[in-house]
Amino acid sequence: MTERKWFRAGFMGVILAILPDAVGLSQEATKPGKKAPASEKIKLPALDPKVFQNPKPAAAAAAAAYLESAYEGQTPPEGVRMLAAILRGSRMGPGDGWFGPPQARYSWQWLAKRCGVDPAKEGISRKKFLGSDADFARLDRNKDGAIMPDDFDWSERSPYLQMSAIVNRFYRKLNAEGDGRLTKEELLRFFEKSAQGKNYLSPDDFRDALLAEEAPRRRPNDMPSQAVLIRGLFAGELGSMSEGPKLNEHAPDFTLKTSDGKEVVQLSKCIGPKPIVLVFGSFT
Repeated sequence: MTERKWFRAGFMGVILAILPDAVGLSQEATKPGKKAPASEKIKLPALDPKVFQNPKPAAAAAAAAYLESAYEGQTPPEGVRMLAAILRGSRMGPGDGWFGPPQARYSWQWLAKRCGVDPAKEGISRKKFLGSDADFARLDRNKDGAIMPDDFDWSERSPYLQMSAIVNRFYRKLNAEGDGRLTKEELLRFFEKSAQGKNYLSPDDFRDALLAEEAPRRRPNDMPSQAVLIRGLFAGELGSMSEGPKLNEHAPDFTLKTSDGKEVVQLSKCIGPKPIVLVFGSFT
């Protein structure tokens, strides 16, 4: 049995042991049949999807904690972290699904030391920055005249990103044409509609106008169920059971057809004097 199949088989054994309590099933309902040959694809047992509609949150959270306890003192594999998040109620929406933390060679610490600055005590002024004015302006994200650790924070905890999300939402509201070019005419139309005959906008007027008619992007019943997410994880449609290469490790060799299907690209044959950039994304 390959390492990946062994991992999936061991992982499945844990799931069959703990998932029934999480969703309110009896152990008998999930008892596997005869042992399948190692060459066959491992599948989840056939369960009635209705049992996942009202899972027991406390039991599901306990199952997640049990999974993580097997890796005490170390970072669990990505598959374990994803399953634990699903069991705790994550729907893998915006902000979920990237089970880092990400790693990079060129961090705040790297830049500070390169510029001769103590990363724990001070920021990088324009005078100490070794790059161009344009690069300094790009890295000084909040335009306070110094590059600081906060300028490198792209997590959801970043106050800058939180405020940016609010600003972007208001911009889309004001830019009625949706073309990314907010015009004077659009601002005047917004003012006239919001002021309702007055020559000013009060704070309440401004708030109500920006927040009015905001339909939710997705209704609660449109979100994937816990059962769909679990099946997607084991089917390889959501995340992966295999760990990707870590920082400074070689990327695994692969072959991939071009978009027109006429050629095949192999990574090892592309490696040469120029850098290779691999861009990953998803269409959902």
